[in-house]
Amino acid sequence: MRVIANELKKMWRVKILVLIVALCGLYFVAFLYDWIRLYPRGTWVGALDIAHHMTEHYGTTLERDDFESFLTLREAIIRDLDLFVQSSAFFNEIGAHSFEELEYVRQQLGSRYESLSDDELRKFHDIALELGYIVRTRDGVFLTSENETPISYHKLRSFENVESHYRNNILGEFEWPSFIEHFMEWHALSDAEYRRLVEIRDSTELLNVLAYDTTERTWRYVSNLAVLVVLVTLILTAPLVSTDRANRVNWLQYTSKQGRSILKKQFIAVLISAIAMTTILVGGFIGILLITTQSYVFWHSGINSFMSPVFHWFSLTFGQYMLFMAGVMYALSIGTASVAFGLSRFSSSLIKLLFKIVPFFIAVLLFSNWIFSDFLVIVLGGDVFVQMISLVLALALGMIVSLVIVQRERKIDIR
Repeated sequence: MRVIANELKKMWRVKILVLIVALCGLYFVAFLYDWIRLYPRGTWVGALDIAHHMTEHYGTTLERDDFESFLTLREAIIRDLDLFVQSSAFFNEIGAHSFEELEYVRQQLGSRYESLSDDELRKFHDIALELGYIVRTRDGVFLTSENETPISYHKLRSFENVESHYRNNILGEFEWPSFIEHFMEWHALSDAEYRRLVEIRDSTELLNVLAYDTTERTWRYVSNLAVLVVLVTLILTAPLVSTDRANRVNWLQYTSKQGRSILKKQFIAVLISAIAMTTILVGGFIGILLITTQSYVFWHSGINSFMSPVFHWFSLTFGQYMLFMAGVMYALSIGTASVAFGLSRFSSSLIKLLFKIVPFFIAVLLFSNWIFSDFLVIVLGGDVFVQMISLVLALALGMIVSLVIVQRERKIDIR
C-alpha cells in the first residue's frame, strides 16, 4: 500500500494539479459555460419555466385531473397582461384597456392585412413593436423595437404551447397526429424501434413533466464534459511509467523481487487516479449545471415526456439519465487510463509518449462523440445497443492489454 501511495504522489503533484485546474477553467469558459448561460430558465420562452411550475405544483407527472387545475394558470397570466396593457398609453389610445381588447384589435387588423390602409398598417406594426417584436413591412424592411417583450406575454405563449402539447399528445383532441404518432407514421422504423415507440405511446410515460430544453442541453453539456474528463485523465496518468523509464528507475526495480511487482502497483495507482479525478470532475461540473440551472428539480421526472418530440430507448428518470452518462464517463476514463498506461510502458521518454498519446486522444475523442451522439435516443440509423456494447468492449480491451503488460513485465524481470 505504501508503494501505491508513493506512485499516487508522483501523479498528484502540485504542478500537474495547477495545470489541470487552469485547463478546467479555460475549458469551462470555452465549451461548457454557454450551455448554462443560454439555458432559458427565468425567461419563460419555451416550455422550461412552465415545466418548473408544473413540477412544483403537481409533481413529476401531469395527470388529467392536474391538467384541469393547470389551466387556471392562464387566468393569472391574463391578469398580469391586463396590467401591462393598462399601463401603456399607446394601447389606451387605440382603445385597448385589457389584453382581450388588444387581441381583438390585432385579430381584426391581421385578418385583412393585405387591404389595410397606411394608417391601419402603421397601427398594426406599432402594436407589434410595443410588444417588443421585430416587424417586417410589406416592402421587406425590418423595424426593430426598443421595447422588451413582457414576461407575461412570453408566459402566455409558453402556456398555450404546453396546453396544446398535452391536448394533442395525451388527450388526442386535435386532428393532426401526436409527436410520437407522427414519428411512427413518417419514418421507416426497425421492428425494435417500432415496438419501443408503441410501448411508450400505450404506457403512462408521456405523462412525465420534463421540457426538451432540459434533456437536450444537459446531454450536450455532458458530451463536452466527457472530452475534458478524457484529456485530464491522460495528463494525470500517462507520464507515470514513461518518466520512470526516462530516469532508468526500472533498472533498479529489476534488481529486487519487490521491484519486479512495481508495474502492477503503478497500474493500480493509475486506475485509482483515473477514478478519483473523474469523480471530482463529474461531481463538480455536473453539480454546477444542476444548481445553476435548477434542473435538479427534475431528478425524478421521466425523460420521455408529452413536452418533447424526442423519445428514448429506456424508461429512465432524469436523475438515472444523468447517472448513466456519468457511468459512461467513468468507463471512458478508466479505459483511457488503461491504454495510456500501456503506451507509457513502451515509451522511454515523454516526447515519444506524446507522439503516441496525441493520435490516441483524437481516437478516443471521436469514439466519445459517437457514444454520446443522440444519447439513448430512438433515431433513424442509430443503434444504442451497438454503442453500449462497443463501450464495454473498449473498456475490457484496455484493461486486458494493461494486465497482459503487467504479467509480461514480471516474466521479463525474472529472466
